[in-house]
Amino acid sequence: MSTPGNESYSTGRRWGGWVNCALAVLSVLALAAMANYLSHRHYTRTSVAENIDLEFSSRTELMLRQLDNEVKVTVFYDEEESTRVLVLELLKKYQHANPLVRFTAVNPLREPARAREVIRRCRLPAQARNLIIFEANQRMQIVTHGQLTKMDATGRTAKGELVFKRTAFLGELHFTSAINVVSNPVVPRVYFLTGHGEHSATNTGSAGYAKCHRLLKDLGAVVAPLRLNQNTPVPADCRLLVLAGPQTEIAPTELAKLKQYLENGGRMLLLLSRDSRAGLEYLLESWAVTAHNDVIVDPENTLGDGTLRVQQFMPHPSVRALQKAKVSVRLLMPRGVEAHTQSALAPEGIQATPLMVTGPTGSARETGADGPATPMRTGSLSLAVAVEKGAIPGVKAENATRLTRLVVVGDSAFLRNDRIDTDANREFAWHTINWLLNRAALLKGIGPKPIHEYRFEYTKPQKHRMFALLLVILPAGTLLLGAMVWLRRRA
Repeated sequence: MSTPGNESYSTGRRWGGWVNCALAVLSVLALAAMANYLSHRHYTRTSVAENIDLEFSSRTELMLRQLDNEVKVTVFYDEEESTRVLVLELLKKYQHANPLVRFTAVNPLREPARAREVIRRCRLPAQARNLIIFEANQRMQIVTHGQLTKMDATGRTAKGELVFKRTAFLGELHFTSAINVVSNPVVPRVYFLTGHGEHSATNTGSAGYAKCHRLLKDLGAVVAPLRLNQNTPVPADCRLLVLAGPQTEIAPTELAKLKQYLENGGRMLLLLSRDSRAGLEYLLESWAVTAHNDVIVDPENTLGDGTLRVQQFMPHPSVRALQKAKVSVRLLMPRGVEAHTQSALAPEGIQATPLMVTGPTGSARETGADGPATPMRTGSLSLAVAVEKGAIPGVKAENATRLTRLVVVGDSAFLRNDRIDTDANREFAWHTINWLLNRAALLKGIGPKPIHEYRFEYTKPQKHRMFALLLVILPAGTLLLGAMVWLRRRA
């Protein structure tokens, strides 16, 4: 028989307790569902590790903000390929930044019907695999598996064969370029002058310009060689003419065609090596540029491999992003190139601006036939010049149709295959070419950096200590703490 003090809860109180408990559980579930809904609709990503989840570069962010047309991406990858996970995660970031980037994944092995449709639509070989296909504005750009990874030799086998390992993932670099290509309806034609010992745009060796050629294709350009002769003028569809380090003399008839091309509103990128004997000095003087026959040295900025690190950029649209990012360009024994707007040969209306200069300890030296190099000029010396003619005050440059633009650099080796990826050499080429092509939207921001992969190696004692810590000490400590709490409650 129960006493009044120990009287148990009545039925109503028991049900009231269960109802309160149920309402509390439902409230927690409702709050969790609301938080999940809001986080799904409104969320942001942040990077907590430098090489695990890199933030987008400023160039990619700007491109995605300005993107106003749908870009369809097809990930045509085998599931067994390890790079596929990196590709999908990166495309999710693109889609989150701009929903107009929409992607689908097709597994050629498990989805043969969908794979055949992709092969038919994109006109791919029957055995095509591991591709990322970007489509927009009836244009298509394909990024291959080989372009996404950087492979470096990490050792040799017992037979002496080199062992290669993936050391970097280049997804953002190529994805951003592909979206730029398919989003831009204009396809510029770029010609490389040949026949005078220039760097070849198809040469994949160390002295070639194949990587520069690839950069131009990433900009959506069609690249072709050009050999001028008596019956061949500069083509009317030439949006940019590249002279990549001509070594031998250019004939007077060819010089006349180059002069006419510039006077008619042409665009030219001229890269001069220190030993060039092309005979372009008189033509450059008529455009307010002096190309000195010397070698520029700067002891305070010369590295151990003999290259000159240039960190001082002048106020100009083509290098403004480099100046803001505080990056550097590395040149190999460049020659001096100066702007002279007061040149007697230069017509009125020309704006010549230096792009980059040495530090205050720079000096120009000329090696004589009988003696050592002697200084000719000292101080902050100009190494590159941008020239513009035909701009109308108050009118944006991208709206001018007959606007001559010329960039002259006192080195051609810095864009070779073995040097273009050194420091910000590629960025300088990117911004300079886009300024020459009147693509002002692509001049803001620095491009993406590769995601590097690192390998952790341990000695045997380190492995044993790690094994003991993870599999013995931590679990044992958890069990001991739990036992102490249990004993205290029992007491």
